[in-house]
This record gives sequence, C-alpha cells and structure tokens, in this order.
Amino acid sequence: MARKTAKTTYRVTLDPRLKSHYALVDQIRRAAISVPANIAEGYALGTTSQWVRLNRIALGSAVELKTHLELLRDLGLVDRAELDPVVADATQVIALLVGLLRRLGAQTPGANASPSPPGSA
Repeated sequence: MARKTAKTTYRVTLDPRLKSHYALVDQIRRAAISVPANIAEGYALGTTSQWVRLNRIALGSAVELKTHLELLRDLGLVDRAELDPVVADATQVIALLVGLLRRLGAQTPGANASPSPPGSA
C-alpha cells in the first residue's frame, strides 16, 4: 500500500501546473518515497526494535505526505478528483502503520509503539 501511494503521489506531482511549486513538489515526493523505503529497511534489519523505529519514521513521513497533499488540495493546485484518492491512500497507510506499531509494541515488552502527539503524556 505504501508503494502504491508513493507511485500515485509521484504521478500526481507530474502535473504541469505544479512546475512553479518545485519546493513543495520535491518535499511531497521525498515524503512519499520515504514511507515504503523505511518500512522495507526496518524489516530488512531483522530486529523488532529496528523495525519499530523505522516504522515510526515511516509513520511520520506518511503524516507529512498527507499534510502536503491536503495543502495541494486547499490551494487548488491539483484537481480534487485526482487528489482525493491519493489522500485516502495516505490515510490508509497511516492507519496500517499505527496498527502495525501497536501490534509490534504488544510483542515488545516495555516498548511504547503507540504514537501520541508531543506533550500529550
């Protein structure tokens, strides 16, 4: 799902109307690519603690990606009909990562895998 979202996000950012928004497009692409890359890297490292750590990074990138995509939508830079499914995919990736982190946290004594906003403890 993360790879699919990265691919569709990249395609959306090829829209010629975004040519003058290079910094935003670059940041969106970096966040999109970071999600599946961090999931894969964490899994490949072979330890639960590393997988949890890199899935947390992937979650941060997924939330960043969703925020940037919503900004594109709010600014009217991309057609809503084209963007809404990508935002929905990013939301699903976030939900899947949160669920995975909770499950991994349950298997790792003492790990706090449930993400919470800073200062909410």
